[in-house]
Amino acid sequence: MKKEKYNKSSLNIEGYIGILGATGSVGKKAVKTLMEYTDYKLLLGSRDKNKLDKMFDVSESIKEYVQVNINNKVQLEEFCSRCNIVLNCSGPSEIILDKVALACIEQGIHYVDVSGGEKLYDSLKNKEDIIKSKKLLFIIACGVYPGLTEIYPMYIIKKYFDVVNSLKFYFTTQGKLSFSSAYDYICGILNKVGKGMKYINRGCITSVDNNKIQEYNLPEPAGSRYCYPIINGEFERMCKNNNIDKAYFYNTFYNREDIENAMSIIKDSKRLGKDVLAKTMTGKFVGDNNHRDFTMIYMTCEGIKDNSEIEIEGKILYQGAGNDISGILGANVIEIIMDIIQNECGVYYVADIIPADIFIDKMNNKGIMSCETIKEFEEGEIL
Repeated sequence: MKKEKYNKSSLNIEGYIGILGATGSVGKKAVKTLMEYTDYKLLLGSRDKNKLDKMFDVSESIKEYVQVNINNKVQLEEFCSRCNIVLNCSGPSEIILDKVALACIEQGIHYVDVSGGEKLYDSLKNKEDIIKSKKLLFIIACGVYPGLTEIYPMYIIKKYFDVVNSLKFYFTTQGKLSFSSAYDYICGILNKVGKGMKYINRGCITSVDNNKIQEYNLPEPAGSRYCYPIINGEFERMCKNNNIDKAYFYNTFYNREDIENAMSIIKDSKRLGKDVLAKTMTGKFVGDNNHRDFTMIYMTCEGIKDNSEIEIEGKILYQGAGNDISGILGANVIEIIMDIIQNECGVYYVADIIPADIFIDKMNNKGIMSCETIKEFEEGEIL
């Protein structure tokens, strides 16, 4: 069936959509998604122009591709100056930081980033007066984690609940590590991004009662997983904005060896250095070798709807690695900006500006399916 394509632009963006990191796993998927579902004109950028030559043909969608080294300020600003909006898929995000964003500010270009966390957000918030004065829209954390990990709970909450009492969220992904994902993973542990062995209770970060990693049976294909509770800034922000009284977020692991490997990163990074350690991890398979790559979100939510107590189980399953789904989701955000966002400017996490129902609907249309099971209770009955 022919895919519906969008070419409406509420921001009156008539020039190129630039995609940086177009030859990486995230960027490649973003390019293919935009080519399949839109008629936008794309300008592709990568450090290796030969890879671009081999991966993509100049077409109605891809008007041109150019070599861009993000550490080369002249090349980067030249690329951004030719675009009206840039989708940054380059990594590792801990190395890129705000380099692309600053070039977009300088050139007066809208900016979308599949990565980015509190460090990038705080940096850009400090420059928000300039961004607003130029009437620019900057949206970060548009991938799977963070990004979808906040949007999906919001979607469930707004669709099914008047009041949410508790939320449990499980994130599972498996596949081969890229250098960027390995590097960012290492930095996340070293920089203590997120609060480990914590949960949200009455709106406050609280230590879990049993300071042990628990094993849970999740829906297939995840199955039995070791679940590590952690609260990062984006998830905490989502809970506060939606008045969630009690919430757990679990990173899940296939076996204890994966957890032990994560725990050894601090020691190994001191011995080898982050760059060398990331290279040794690149290409390694994380997860159950009996299953192909997949990314899964599973959550349970309890609360009140129309004076009745209900429980919702929600699941998103993508048969592919986390980098692939992040590329699709980044393209999703570009579509929504072009299609419905009007007269907005400033710096946002994706969950703070993109309507969750529209985001999930477009995601479902691209084959990343979500499903919910509703369990209803009589009025006044205790769960």
